[in-house]
Amino acid sequence: MDAVRWLQDSGLAVEQQDAARVPDARADLILVVAGGGRRARFAVQLKQRAPYPNEMAGLNRTRDELSQLGEPLLVVPFVPDSVGIGLTAHGWSWADAHGNFDLRAPGVVFRQRRVMTAPRPARKTLPQGSGSLAVIRALIRFIDGEGEGVGATALAVEAGVSQPRASQVLRHLQSRELAGKAADGRWRPRRDELLDRFLAEYSGPGGSEQSFYSLDSPADVAVRAAREMTGQVVVSADVGPDLIRPWRRPTEVILYGRELVDASRLGLVRAQGRHDANVIVRMPADRSVFPVPALTAEMRGVEVELADPSQMIWDLHDLGGADRAEAAGELRTWLLTPR
Repeated sequence: MDAVRWLQDSGLAVEQQDAARVPDARADLILVVAGGGRRARFAVQLKQRAPYPNEMAGLNRTRDELSQLGEPLLVVPFVPDSVGIGLTAHGWSWADAHGNFDLRAPGVVFRQRRVMTAPRPARKTLPQGSGSLAVIRALIRFIDGEGEGVGATALAVEAGVSQPRASQVLRHLQSRELAGKAADGRWRPRRDELLDRFLAEYSGPGGSEQSFYSLDSPADVAVRAAREMTGQVVVSADVGPDLIRPWRRPTEVILYGRELVDASRLGLVRAQGRHDANVIVRMPADRSVFPVPALTAEMRGVEVELADPSQMIWDLHDLGGADRAEAAGELRTWLLTPR
């Protein structure tokens, strides 16, 4: 494991034990870590990703089970700083594959932070090219409430691509174990894994971006945009997620324009940059940020059109902050829960 290598490179002595030898073990691995004349035993659980903040309370049972074998240690590919703080607060030690760790036991603290932001995957697993993102987003939005799956033709219509292209993307995802095909020929995406891969690999909406400032609140700007530019603009973080799962008071708003947005109609003043802006206006090259069918929410008697939910989650992470990470977790739960 890369995490073990980083522990060793930091000067700690690490002894690995096979958890399978321990009867009824819930751990994937047992590590005995020593340094500075102190040592501690850790019961390791391996996960494919770090938990979202709203998922941490659900790990309490696992933590308690692991604590019978040693100090609970979660090992994942990458732990953002805000998530690391939350894991520590919930009684976890943690480590990742990029040299970040925070291991704690009675009288023991081993800590290191080398990387603040997750490096982009060197090898992409999602299909690239025309229409791929639209198909992927449609699959993430797909609610399989009755176990019926989705057909390639219906998916192609929703994503605005040809049926052969939709089938090609589905086969690519099947080869990566991100979608499966049933005997009836219908497809069932592994939506949670697909969303995680999308968020890890997505390079952003591209196109143009302008930064503005408004004396009005971001929510006021969003309502005005919906009223003055019906069908032209969709709303993303912070306001969009707040309309679906209220979690934080919006301090910024990202607007995506299908066509050129006249900032003067919204009472916006040009900002020097993102650092002093509370309104970001984008003309995206990636048109899949506009969901089909449209996603709307009512605010102050006005129907506000929203960006694709996966885009709103990505934008929350892009804007940054621990509270936005929590909001992203709430929106993720809403997106993946059958309604």
